[in-house]
Amino acid sequence: MRILKLISKNVLRLNAVEIDTHGADVLVIAGENEAGKSSVLNSIAMALGGEKLVPAKPIHEGAEKGEIVVDLGDYVVLRTWRGEHST
Repeated sequence: MRILKLISKNVLRLNAVEIDTHGADVLVIAGENEAGKSSVLNSIAMALGGEKLVPAKPIHEGAEKGEIVVDLGDYVVLRTWRGEHST
């Protein structure tokens, strides 16, 4: 199983990011320091790894809602946070 698409909005350091892998075997995530590379990887972990991998404050500073969508082809995982409630 592979990730086909990732959408992460208002999560950790990210305002919004959408990554479509186009079926690639390898995807390079690169950027400047503090650009959000780790937040992209943490978004995947938070969506697929369960509550133990979600930090105490998953929502980006100043946002009311955070959302992660991970499209795995046969399955789509959606995690949302509002205030202190997650789904």
